[in-house]
Amino acid sequence: MQYETPGASGTTIDYARLWDEQHARSFAQKEKLGEERGKFWSNPDVVDRFVRNVISGDRSRIESQIAGMQIPPDSSVLDIGAGPGTLAVPLALAGCRVTVVEPSAPMGAAMENYRRQVNAPPIREIRGCWEDVSPEEAGVHDIVIASRSLVMGDIRTSLLKMDAAAEHAVHLYWFFSSPSASGGNDELWPALHGEPYYSEANAGLLWNVLCQLGIYANVQVETRDRSKRYSRLEDMKEDYYAHLSVTEDWQREIVDEYLLERAVREGSEYVLPGCSRTAHIWWEKEEG
Repeated sequence: MQYETPGASGTTIDYARLWDEQHARSFAQKEKLGEERGKFWSNPDVVDRFVRNVISGDRSRIESQIAGMQIPPDSSVLDIGAGPGTLAVPLALAGCRVTVVEPSAPMGAAMENYRRQVNAPPIREIRGCWEDVSPEEAGVHDIVIASRSLVMGDIRTSLLKMDAAAEHAVHLYWFFSSPSASGGNDELWPALHGEPYYSEANAGLLWNVLCQLGIYANVQVETRDRSKRYSRLEDMKEDYYAHLSVTEDWQREIVDEYLLERAVREGSEYVLPGCSRTAHIWWEKEEG
């Protein structure tokens, strides 16, 4: 990863501007298709699927993240984009005093149900997007976390506000390879919609933005299996139709051909192989 690589004219690169431009393209594409901000994450089916994965799915990633952050018990933690409490609830159960920022009310309700199921201590909630939360409302905490929740514009202000809210350390988890890549978006989107698929900016750009802000963070990269498993072929097709915004029969034919070429039958399941690379980017604040 490089910081402020000189361009052809000898000028340096404004990585924060590149991030914001890529985020704007991604947001505009979703908005054009009617995917209003927050609509996806407030969909009851999406929330229910996330909660089931958190409570009864493979917990190795969650356990690995918590172990990697090494947060002492009784720490105050601010979790930005907490979802259904994926990290917030286990951290509260481990003795941390947790505050979450989460714009989706259904996700907040799911987190509260999860918290009650495992009898974790109360968690303070701030309902809203991080960009809209004032520094006074956010407060200052020992640790700030943003795990897979950096779908933000004005990244410069967002990151500096995270840094200011942290007394000891900030932990970010973000993707080197977009989750959409293993879902076929990059390959299928142009054929389905006549334009490139605009994913959010990746972790390499994020690290460069931090360097531009004078924050020289640590990076650890993890590669994980992202194979998708389905009990029925029709379930696999319907899932892809939904996340690729497919509405026409000719589009379904393109998706069907793509899936049938790649799906592997394992016993009673249909499996679509895939993997992703995620970065744990963190920095510790200097004492005094």
